[in-house]
Amino acid sequence: MRPTWMLGLLAVLALPAAGREPPAPHCVDARAIAEIHQADPFTLVLRDDNGGRHRLGLAGDCAGVLADEDARLVGRDGWICGAPGEAVQSARHACPVALVTPVDARAYAALVREAQAAPTTLGALVVRGERVRGFRGTPDYCVANRWLRSWHQGPSGIEVDVSPRQASGHRRYRIETTGACDDDGAEVLTLVSGTGTGMVCGHAGDHVLFSRAATAGGLEGEILRRISAGGETRCRVASVYPIDR
Repeated sequence: MRPTWMLGLLAVLALPAAGREPPAPHCVDARAIAEIHQADPFTLVLRDDNGGRHRLGLAGDCAGVLADEDARLVGRDGWICGAPGEAVQSARHACPVALVTPVDARAYAALVREAQAAPTTLGALVVRGERVRGFRGTPDYCVANRWLRSWHQGPSGIEVDVSPRQASGHRRYRIETTGACDDDGAEVLTLVSGTGTGMVCGHAGDHVLFSRAATAGGLEGEILRRISAGGETRCRVASVYPIDR
């Protein structure tokens, strides 16, 4: 699993970003990066402070560049557009940026999920304290059951409204499932994590569970609960991404 690299960990050779106009619509302001990930040795993905998402194609194999403490984006006046002279640099790496492409939330979520799942190769590392094992996710491509406020079936998948305070400002997510997913008139949607993290991201074993609420007491309630348990619908989660802030 790869770490999430925030702006403070990726030094930028530039000045404050207030009131800047990009030289071209696809350009990235290196002074206003919220987070950045390495999806593979040739690809970085980042989100800026305004919520814009971009993929940076590197001209060569640059595996592990974000693990360098002195890694920085270098570009004319702090802009990264895929022009000559732009690069991700550190004492160990000099990686020219060949291409900058805007991506939507769905594509960004898939790339970040890939980056988080990929193994990371590091040099000598001293570990103190308890090791953290298993999968972790971020609100860019995961949603937690405890964030949910409401849900409905949308034209392109299940849409859930969430608490923006818990979901890094996001208010709504789309959950795409593998194949058709009929809720069969269900009243309750439950997200079940296949990795035990409490977050659904599209990892193996992640699924949504539809059921009917059983609120009656006594024998009637017990019968309803048995009917509900027998009528549950499970759908495999393929991808998760925010669709509104």
